[in-house]
Amino acid sequence: MTEIKKITKIALGYNAIVTFLFAILLIFLTELFLVPLTGWTNPLSPRNFGGLCLLSAIFSVILLRKKEWEEIKLTYAFIFSFFTMTIPIELIVMGVLWPTLSVAAISQTILNQILMISIFSLGVLSYYKQQH
Repeated sequence: MTEIKKITKIALGYNAIVTFLFAILLIFLTELFLVPLTGWTNPLSPRNFGGLCLLSAIFSVILLRKKEWEEIKLTYAFIFSFFTMTIPIELIVMGVLWPTLSVAAISQTILNQILMISIFSLGVLSYYKQQH
């Protein structure tokens, strides 16, 4: 049995914190956070993504409590593979809506992309280090 390395725990902790913050903003503060930036009035879509973020944060916290890599390997891969589709989709949406977005919305989207790419990169790096 392989023990979970420190970098893997850091990746899970970082994922838990960032996705929990996204979940709070998108589930409970949609009208305060998203609508003023984008003018988007669809209340369902951001809350769905916020729910996925909350689920990712909860699973990250659960995985942090485990001791062996074999116990968390599949769930860990699932949590971080979530970003393989989230990153390109958000880039495509930003590209399509670019002319209609405010400067604040564009800067927020760029910040979101930076956070998601850093979570994904750290997750892939720690998975690779954990395997070798």
